[in-house]
Amino acid sequence: MTKTIPASTAVALALCGAALAQNSDTEQSSLGVAAAATAAKADIEFVLAGGYADFFETDFDTGGGAVSVDRGFGSVSMRGKPSEDYGWSASLNWEGSWYSFDGAGTLANAAGGRPWGTVQSVMVSAGASFKLDEQWRLRTSLFLDLSGENDADVGDSLSFGGIVAASYAFSPELSLGAGVLVASRIEDDVLIVPQLIVDWRPTKEFRVSNFAGPEAYPGGAGLEAIWMPSDGIELAVGGRYTYRRFRLDDDGAAARAGGVGTDEGLPVWLRATYRPGNGLRLDLIGGVQFAGEMELADSGGDRLAEVDVEPSPFLGVFASWRF
Repeated sequence: MTKTIPASTAVALALCGAALAQNSDTEQSSLGVAAAATAAKADIEFVLAGGYADFFETDFDTGGGAVSVDRGFGSVSMRGKPSEDYGWSASLNWEGSWYSFDGAGTLANAAGGRPWGTVQSVMVSAGASFKLDEQWRLRTSLFLDLSGENDADVGDSLSFGGIVAASYAFSPELSLGAGVLVASRIEDDVLIVPQLIVDWRPTKEFRVSNFAGPEAYPGGAGLEAIWMPSDGIELAVGGRYTYRRFRLDDDGAAARAGGVGTDEGLPVWLRATYRPGNGLRLDLIGGVQFAGEMELADSGGDRLAEVDVEPSPFLGVFASWRF
């Protein structure tokens, strides 16, 4: 069954499309072997990023109960461009989600208590981009993801996948592309999702892009419209669909022991960004998550309970250093 893009695969898409932000006009001059090696090393870029988002308490549509979520984000990535025609990237990404369920409800009844608590996700990703000619670029990415409660079985919490996408530069201001994501899911069918790449700059002050959000916030599967009123300042509105699927630990009732949880929704946000210089970036986001849905399944992936979640306001702050 095809659903939507997991948060971890959204990160992979963002990494796959990160080459859109690289300076394609940089050329390595002919300096001899030693000088060329030094120049290539200097082209390697590192990014340290982190953030926090608070999804305020909201009620379930039916069955009673409420839920709130605190999320932490962190990433370490490096990117290189050995030549004009080739670039690479590697990244380690972490996301922690601290769920607080209040009162009884459909999920709690099915779980025989608290549905789940703290969920951690760690993803390793590697990607490459190739300049095929003056207009066409090919991007690839592979990733391995581990998502589950703290004491969940590691081997049962793994998923993996990859992305292949191509983009065409109609002009220096407009690149469009498409691709496909293929990924395994915990106790579910393989995910196959078409991808869209957009990077459009109709004016110096305005941009529409998949890849302009905070470094640590997996926004590659969404879209933002960005206004840049002055150097170092951005104001944006955006949204994306998120889908998290994770393994549960063996605590609690037998029905939920070693089971699977899902958490999906459509966050829509406003973003304010400030770049003070020296590769630093600060982001403040605020918005509302719509179309929320949570599901509890047993260890074989069979559904035990599913509930809709009322719209949930959220606030987040992010920081990154590119060097």
